[in-house]
Amino acid sequence: MNILETLQKIAATTERLDRALTEIDCGRAERQRFEDATTARMERLEAQLSEMRERLARLETARDADRSQMAAELARFKAEVERAELRLARMLPAQSEPPALSESEEGKSRRDG
Repeated sequence: MNILETLQKIAATTERLDRALTEIDCGRAERQRFEDATTARMERLEAQLSEMRERLARLETARDADRSQMAAELARFKAEVERAELRLARMLPAQSEPPALSESEEGKSRRDG
């Protein structure tokens, strides 16, 4: 092997190394772009997840408030029903007895009878 062939081999090897290093640099750049895109997506997903958690907490709070309000309204309704039942119970025995005659009506019935 002469010096010219050796130099050609060295040049070819250097060229291949240069191409390999360029590919590695491209691979690094590509990997960095992929990592950046992945990081951005993860940050967006984390923000969306945080927003969804906040919305869920607000919905649960609203649901609990609605339940409390409905329970209070139901309690008021039950109290109204009980009062109405008591009024009705007081009215029914009074209506089952014949109405009391006033003095003027008593006099008429005695004269008619």
